[in-house]
Amino acid sequence: MAGTGFTALDRIYAPGLDRPLQALGGSCGNVLVSLAMLGHRVAPIITLGTDMDGDFLVREFHGAGSMTDLICRKSDMRSPVIVEHVDPLRVQHWFSSTCPETLEAVPHWRSIEAEQVWSARGVLEEVSVFYVDRLSWAIVLAMEAANNAGALVFFEPAGSYEGGLLARALQTVSILKVSDETRGVEVYGSEITSLAPMLVIRTHGARGLTVSFAGTNRFSPAHLTARLIDSCGSGDMVTIGLLHYLLRRSSNGIQYSAEEVFAGIQLGQRLAALNCAFVGARGLFHALGRERVQSGVDGGVHDSFVAAAMTFGPYEGY
Repeated sequence: MAGTGFTALDRIYAPGLDRPLQALGGSCGNVLVSLAMLGHRVAPIITLGTDMDGDFLVREFHGAGSMTDLICRKSDMRSPVIVEHVDPLRVQHWFSSTCPETLEAVPHWRSIEAEQVWSARGVLEEVSVFYVDRLSWAIVLAMEAANNAGALVFFEPAGSYEGGLLARALQTVSILKVSDETRGVEVYGSEITSLAPMLVIRTHGARGLTVSFAGTNRFSPAHLTARLIDSCGSGDMVTIGLLHYLLRRSSNGIQYSAEEVFAGIQLGQRLAALNCAFVGARGLFHALGRERVQSGVDGGVHDSFVAAAMTFGPYEGY
């Protein structure tokens, strides 16, 4: 699979830490690197700076087993950074656009460009899944290339977009996952009415989510967590569980039924609940390591795995 969108360096600040924790983050980054750690062939198509933060992110992708050939490094930009503050006692997290150490604005995401899409066409024409969480005209070109080659295009928007861009993008989408908290979420409801084949996942935070497909709606309540520390990354974990489930059952193109999607979503919800027991959007992966997590996910994230995971502390592994 391949993907493009928001990939950044997570800097996590929490009481009692003498330094921030650092990790690869952003929805696109979380999904791609986690699926690589779960044993899938993954190709990030992203743009980063030629700075130390970019070096860190490339090393993380490489260490997870991802392809890194399609990561473009630019000297005229700084790699994106996310500042997350966590208060485990109050079970709260919040984000800042300012570095608490330098008081400077953190660098923001930059889209890929049309030349990168052209360079990646060989990969885009072979992948079974293409993941996107941001839009630009170049990204829409990549979505169209993947869709025309028969890939499942998974779109998880972070906000609203101008009508022409969004309408063209949605023509390529197989699965749309949108949160109640997404800025401009009402736009998606009006845009998708004419796109009946699309499967839509609408997430409702701690309550759960609703799956809509072929005129039917099905609600799936969220799973309880054994230890609530940080809910950051819960939505990404649902996506990771779903795509892992579908990829495991596919060879070339992905064909899925509503029941298979629902089973994959439930796996993702169990994974999300467990990840809430750790600090950071991928805290579970950091604490337990790839082999334990892969074994637990392939086993369905059952009670015995959850109990074993609770022996690891919420800050371990970074």
